[in-house]
Amino acid sequence: MNESEARRRELLRQTRKLYNEDGFVPAVHPRYGNIYNNLYDDGMQERPKNSFFFRLSLGILCFVCYVWMDYGKVNVANVSSDKIVNQIEKQMDMKDIEAVWKNL
Repeated sequence: MNESEARRRELLRQTRKLYNEDGFVPAVHPRYGNIYNNLYDDGMQERPKNSFFFRLSLGILCFVCYVWMDYGKVNVANVSSDKIVNQIEKQMDMKDIEAVWKNL
């Protein structure tokens, strides 16, 4: 890194601090994302964590609970596995959807 590039990065860091910018990277085409990050990312911010594994484990937990309810014929809060299947398969028309939104 030469002197002018170091100076430019320091000025950019100071400007972000002055205007209290959190360093949000704008939407950039994936082809140019790496170039943009190399130019303007000073490495001080940490990348956001991916929530895929949390969502995956939550989905697996819900599926295991459903299988447990179905296998043991257990009712949880007066809801059985048959009621869950019926609600999933239920076709709603616009009147039902509007009624749900009005009750919220």
